Amino acid sequence: MIVLLAGFLGSRTPLLAQENRLLPTGDVAYDAIGYLQRRGHLLELNPTSLPYRYGEVWDALGRIDTMALGPAGRHRLALLRQTVRPVDTKGDAIAVGYAFEAGARVINSDRLDVLRPLGDEPHIYWYGVPVRVYADAGSMVAALGIRQDRYYDEDPDGLDTALRLMARSEDTYVGFHSPLISVYAGRWSQHWSVHREAGVLLSDNARSQDQVSLRFGGRRLSVQSTLSELDSITDDGRFTGRVGDDTVRVGSRRRFLAAHRLDFRPSRSVVLSIMESVVYSGSNAGVSLKYLNPLHPALVVVDNSPKNDENNATVAAVLWAQIRRLTVHGQLLVDDLNVQRGKGNETITYSFAGSLVYALSSVDLGITIEAVTARAYNAPQPEGKYVYLRRGLGTQFSDYVHVAAFADLYLDHMIPGLLLRPRLDWLFQGERDIRDRFPENEEVLDNILDGVVARTMRPAVQLVYQPSPRWWVRLNGGVNVTRNEGHVTGHETSRFVGLVEVGLRLRLDRAFRLSFR
Repeated sequence: MIVLLAGFLGSRTPLLAQENRLLPTGDVAYDAIGYLQRRGHLLELNPTSLPYRYGEVWDALGRIDTMALGPAGRHRLALLRQTVRPVDTKGDAIAVGYAFEAGARVINSDRLDVLRPLGDEPHIYWYGVPVRVYADAGSMVAALGIRQDRYYDEDPDGLDTALRLMARSEDTYVGFHSPLISVYAGRWSQHWSVHREAGVLLSDNARSQDQVSLRFGGRRLSVQSTLSELDSITDDGRFTGRVGDDTVRVGSRRRFLAAHRLDFRPSRSVVLSIMESVVYSGSNAGVSLKYLNPLHPALVVVDNSPKNDENNATVAAVLWAQIRRLTVHGQLLVDDLNVQRGKGNETITYSFAGSLVYALSSVDLGITIEAVTARAYNAPQPEGKYVYLRRGLGTQFSDYVHVAAFADLYLDHMIPGLLLRPRLDWLFQGERDIRDRFPENEEVLDNILDGVVARTMRPAVQLVYQPSPRWWVRLNGGVNVTRNEGHVTGHETSRFVGLVEVGLRLRLDRAFRLSFR
């Protein structure tokens, strides 16, 4: 495999490894990146467009004034340098590497979401990445990854994505990057939001999709376009994720996602973005040049002739700004305007996510809020739902309001790599779900928090310990106090929900001198 990757990257010109491989969106390195960004460092990287390339993170690290960092900052800077350090290459050389990662998450719930637990039996959801190889040279990169994950098999919300050995090919792609244009094709996850915050239009909540991604422009102004293949739907409106008699028959429809974003940075500390997406489908749907073109406004394209497919479009605006120690982030997505018969008024279908974080030298004080209306991400045509393998392309749920307050206490002056996070969550969950049948016009629904609202308050404490990039431990324990549990009026419950995660990884790489003359 290494030989094949090296052959793909062959060139007649001298090669120098630029580390153009992608840092997966779920990597723990983003915790350290977030700490530094909230303090005005690494702002060369767009805080709302993940993943980053290894090389751009390394370049940004070189611009940090280490004298301005305290113990927490110096520790996280060291972690990042060890994680993204480039391979030393000279002349006709190609960087080839291998990484291994494994871990386990232990939780007393079927679902990994501690705020919405299912059941109370303990589960051990182990995972491993036994294969992650890459070859990086000049402007070109190729990567192959295989992930085994028990949660892929037992996810109560999504479809089983790994039938053989619980393994799935992920973070597998080929790519080209230059200062003005990038082109990547393969399977990986994108997250158009701040790390560990909700993304209303495109997030890594869903499983990674097969896609082609184009980006051109510079740091001040850039355009990005992504075209992804989603799972097909049966002729009777069901998502099965399987090819066979159940799906490939007359009437089944193929589904694709096209997403675009325009980023404008008037200054280093401000990012303004306009984003749009279209889920389009049809029995003969395929790669569409109309949707791949990032300069086609979806508003005047989706329903104009030629209309060769069904589609469901959304548009969103994003603001990220830093005012001294305060970081502001907000995303607003508008799905549609709906007329409710019998009420005589129009309601807007929207999703909102935002945060305020005030950063001190060793403490972050923050609040986050999410609000998603009852009809968000849904459509009259079942194939238009914003889901992939029954997991949301934006948020996993709809019809809810979630507010959280937290304090991140960095205790590196006591124990390097130790973080303590007291946290208080409030969740108000209505009865509607993204995957429900779209309501008929005659149905009268509240725009948000429809039906009997389940109200949950969760005081919790999280503990993160990462002394090195090779291993880490996460603890999350809290008590969920819920009123109207299961949307039953007057049903109150109180239960402890705990999550423990341990992770381990190893990286081996070196430079090979190859000649293709």
